[in-house]
Amino acid sequence: MILFIYGTGGAGIEVYDLAIRNNKLNKKYSAIYFIDDFLDEIDYYGTKTIHFTSCKEYMKNEDAEFIIAVGEPAARKKLFDKVKLAGYSLAILIDKTAIISDTAKISEGCVINAYAIVSSEVVVKENCFVMFQAIIGHHAFIENNCVICPKATVGGHSRVGMQTFLGLGSSMIQGVNIGNQAIVGLGSMVFRNVEDGTTVIGNPARLTKGNSEHKVFVNSNNSK
Repeated sequence: MILFIYGTGGAGIEVYDLAIRNNKLNKKYSAIYFIDDFLDEIDYYGTKTIHFTSCKEYMKNEDAEFIIAVGEPAARKKLFDKVKLAGYSLAILIDKTAIISDTAKISEGCVINAYAIVSSEVVVKENCFVMFQAIIGHHAFIENNCVICPKATVGGHSRVGMQTFLGLGSSMIQGVNIGNQAIVGLGSMVFRNVEDGTTVIGNPARLTKGNSEHKVFVNSNNSK
């Protein structure tokens, strides 16, 4: 089986490193390639980067799985939908050092990186990216296409809406509802519900204006 990692930026190489670590143990993949539609098809980071339209050439004799490796939630959704529309399967990548409860449910397309904790009765929906040392408390519900940055903490019985971004080191108390397409800034402390499509920053987290395009990363393209 082949693994295609869609994205060649910082998130992409982190996911590649995770896939290599796992593959040393389970030998699941015969090859691991990057996809980037904005770069030439060249050798990159110890493997190859190809275009999405070239994938079929590499899949003539083998099955394949895909994983999205970008940090912008909207871009994650766009690429996930593109892969699904083409009829391809999505992988689940979980680092061997992550602690995942037997009662947690991790959906297709998710990445759980090193030393993350996913606690009891948690649900993580499709295509979420849980980064290093992030913590998701018991009974939390994480909707599709979310990004939870390193050392962010989701309190128990909380909900994180679709395409939401929780910044580096941010925290939320138990039972908070973070709306769809929300952004929680790095280091922010969330003590109350956050509405759909808003950005909050600070301790306590407060609504901030600006960012009319509602992007986490300025000038990012869809494969980084």
